[in-house]
Amino acid sequence: MKTETIKLIVKPNSTVSGVYGIYMNRIKIKLAAVPEKGKANKELIKFISGKTGIPKKNIKIIAGEKSIYKEISIKSDKDLNLTSRLVSS
Repeated sequence: MKTETIKLIVKPNSTVSGVYGIYMNRIKIKLAAVPEKGKANKELIKFISGKTGIPKKNIKIIAGEKSIYKEISIKSDKDLNLTSRLVSS
């Protein structure tokens, strides 16, 4: 099992969820979920799982739980460059 760490900028409360390129060496993601009671964080994990095909249980927020600057850890059997998969899909 390999672990990859990805740095993100997450903007909750957007009209549509999606990936909006790279800014300051972080992947910029907009989420439709509101930033209260962990809803945006749950939506983020669900969104990344859908984009990468990796189960939600293998995706963890390891830094920035209450910040727009987040770091996530993704465990996977496959050797894949998740950053390029998120940005290109």
